[in-house]
Amino acid sequence: MRDHEKLLRKLLDLKNQRAKHWTAALNALEGNDQAAYDAAMAKVDELDSEIAKNQTLLDKYQPPEPDTVAGNTPGGEHNTNLTELRSSNEYVRTFCDAIRNGITRRDARRSADYHVLTDALTEGTDTDGGFLVPVDLETRINELRRQFVSLRNLINVEPVTTLTGFRVLDTAPTTGFTKLSEMGDIPQDDQPKFSRYDFKVEDYGLIVPISNDLLRDNDAGLIQYLARWMAKKAVITENLEILKILAALEAPVTLEAGQEIVGLKKVLNVTLDPDIALRARILCNQTSYDVLDNIEDNQGRPMMQPDITAGTGYQFKGKSIRSIGNAFLKDDETGSPLYVGSFADAITMFDRQVMELATTNIGGKAWSTNSTEARAIMRFQMKQVDKEAVVAVKLAAGKSEAE
Repeated sequence: MRDHEKLLRKLLDLKNQRAKHWTAALNALEGNDQAAYDAAMAKVDELDSEIAKNQTLLDKYQPPEPDTVAGNTPGGEHNTNLTELRSSNEYVRTFCDAIRNGITRRDARRSADYHVLTDALTEGTDTDGGFLVPVDLETRINELRRQFVSLRNLINVEPVTTLTGFRVLDTAPTTGFTKLSEMGDIPQDDQPKFSRYDFKVEDYGLIVPISNDLLRDNDAGLIQYLARWMAKKAVITENLEILKILAALEAPVTLEAGQEIVGLKKVLNVTLDPDIALRARILCNQTSYDVLDNIEDNQGRPMMQPDITAGTGYQFKGKSIRSIGNAFLKDDETGSPLYVGSFADAITMFDRQVMELATTNIGGKAWSTNSTEARAIMRFQMKQVDKEAVVAVKLAAGKSEAE
């Protein structure tokens, strides 16, 4: 078996060398370089001779019979070795290639590229085409199912074309006009006041090196999987920046167990500006969502109802709810977090560049390590705009009671 593999490797190496010289000859012919063409074809002829010699040796190679090798008795080490071969990545890759290219067992016997399949043939396979199916043919990457809900559609997203800039906010007036007497002087009142907030786009990125051998040998759609994996990380990156702004809000209003409905009503009716309250939404984690989901009215009806305005999801007291996992919006020893308000008024995302995924096998460290580098870049900044548009709430631990 070891001699057989040596012959195969040498034969494949010689064929690769011949292909390079043949390409060089073709380029020389197109460039009217007769000297280069002759030199390249001379190497091709020389390699043809070497390939023929090695192919003859390979054709005449006779592997030892299983029962003549120590320990290779039926049901013994031979079967174990066969199982290991069929479990290998090389066997799975070659099996998949054979199926795609229509290679039969008869073809495999004449092809150095498919020796690994002929080594695993048994009498029970189809007489013309059967290869043993790999022990575990599934090479697809099984992705863990986790929630990767994006909070991006809760906030205001503003595409920008510059790295820096600013926006202007006014100060809402609180007084009206002064009543005038006939021919009386018109008094001066307060003037409009403005505040400015700046933005500066920041870069977020990640590089993942991948072995070129792995890329060539896998049948699992690795690059496609990696694109999905990085897209999930892009969602997490944006979410974490949004949650970072929310975490910096003023100390949360704590609602004791059994007082959630009364407390949320007060936030909507009193704490938030009426116009903000009209557009308010609720963001909670799994624990606070569970608290709201278990509150019933005096008739035993759940307070959380399907959101008919959106067609999906749920609403509580007429306000749509968005839930995110506890892994990202964590509980603490005092209770569970919840945010109420208009997130679009509270936070603006200045988006300079959506996630860009690029790969290279010649740049960075890829050339010197025989690898391909996959790089993802995002450019944005999350900015707090209206500090009073969202209120932080905390639901204290305990059992809720009906309203």
